[in-house]
Amino acid sequence: MDSIVSPYLVLSVFVNALGAPNLLVGLLPAIGNGGWYLPQFLISHRIQQLPRKQIVYRSTAVVRVSCWTILIAATFLLAPNPPVLLSVFFLLYAINALTSGMAGTPFYDIVAKTIPVERRGAYFGGRDLWGALTAIAGGYFISILLNPDLAPAFPINFAIIFALATLAIALGVGAFSLVNEPAGAATASVTFRDQVRAARILIRTNHTYRQFLLTRVVVAVSDIASPFYAIYATRVLGIPIETIGIYIGISTVAGLIANPLWSRASDRRGNRIVLLGAVSCLLTLPVLALVFGFLPAGPALALPFGALFLLNGIARPAANIAYPSYLLEIAPALERPLYVSFTNTILGIATFVPVIGGTLLDLFGFRALFVIALIVSLIAWGLARGLSEPRQK
Repeated sequence: MDSIVSPYLVLSVFVNALGAPNLLVGLLPAIGNGGWYLPQFLISHRIQQLPRKQIVYRSTAVVRVSCWTILIAATFLLAPNPPVLLSVFFLLYAINALTSGMAGTPFYDIVAKTIPVERRGAYFGGRDLWGALTAIAGGYFISILLNPDLAPAFPINFAIIFALATLAIALGVGAFSLVNEPAGAATASVTFRDQVRAARILIRTNHTYRQFLLTRVVVAVSDIASPFYAIYATRVLGIPIETIGIYIGISTVAGLIANPLWSRASDRRGNRIVLLGAVSCLLTLPVLALVFGFLPAGPALALPFGALFLLNGIARPAANIAYPSYLLEIAPALERPLYVSFTNTILGIATFVPVIGGTLLDLFGFRALFVIALIVSLIAWGLARGLSEPRQK
């Protein structure tokens, strides 16, 4: 579903065609990512009082499917009035993002209840694997629906895209809503102020969690240069722009191959080594980018530069498996909503890091940006190396 309505590729084209200024186009990823991360801690005290969290997940699922369904109708009906359609789109997109975020904590809590520790790597790996496979299929349909020679005229082609997204969301959340969630630990009445106090105590007293959270935040900051590697390739290294499609393929195939290997490592050896593997791959990216900057520019660099996207493809499933699995493993059942929601809300701030990266690029250039990314990546690697393996305690 994410590939069908990607804020970076698909939705940006939609709102731009409706006349949205660049500011609104740039806000799309922030709304999507920030809406998912930021509200989780705000409602965690409510969720923590529920022995079963499925009711929250199902309620948000209804809202999410409704938002996309309304958007399909709006795209058909409001096509003659682009400003109104644009306003309706952003309203529905924001509601969808926020309700998705509200479902995040219940989702992870249900996974922790129903998936044994030694099988969570396989679960998150399988989820990521099928996501990548459906992304390939989604990309094929998108390429047809955005081709003016094959698809209906704008915005009808986007109404069809939104219909595909609605179907994908309905199937996904519908399937998860059928999970038979066992009753779990629940707290007595907890206020938001109590939850804030608990989060402060958690950071101050739980060294393992503090190290994990700090690692996650620094890793997120180290990603500051990632959106600009493709631009660097075409603008500075003289690599043909059509090579970007090959890089997407390299990254996707690398992720598909690495996924079962990381899943197996997570289940058999623990999540620390998988997390460290992800951070090690990400550390290599700015190093390679800096090295290529000293080589003669030209099309001959096209294939070698693909190594960056190969490593990024290897790192992605490792991160998607290790991050949630490690967190669920160190979080006590009673406080799991606190751990998950506080972590994700803090990480929500990191969704604005690419904006900072773009500013640094404008001020100091690519080489300075890559040096900054390298320094932060080294710090992230040192923090990840210092993490303990929960299963060895």
